[in-house]
Amino acid sequence: MNAKNLIGGLLAGAAIGVAIGILLAPATGKETRKNLATGSRKLVDSVTGSVEESLESLKGKFNMGADEVSKRGKELINSTNERLKV
Repeated sequence: MNAKNLIGGLLAGAAIGVAIGILLAPATGKETRKNLATGSRKLVDSVTGSVEESLESLKGKFNMGADEVSKRGKELINSTNERLKV
């Protein structure tokens, strides 16, 4: 799954959920503002966690790719050196 799609989906879903909850909940203005603040903090925490997880995943994939390129490069150098020795 694309990280942009994941984050976009999380943002949209959270925003829709918060909006529906606020509109349907019978609360005073003070309570509604408190709920908005709480919902916003939860959304920020959720998005931050998702972004951090996505970045860690990308770092891991990058490092694996870099290791593979390094390994293949060393193998190529070794095989070239072996052919030149003959």
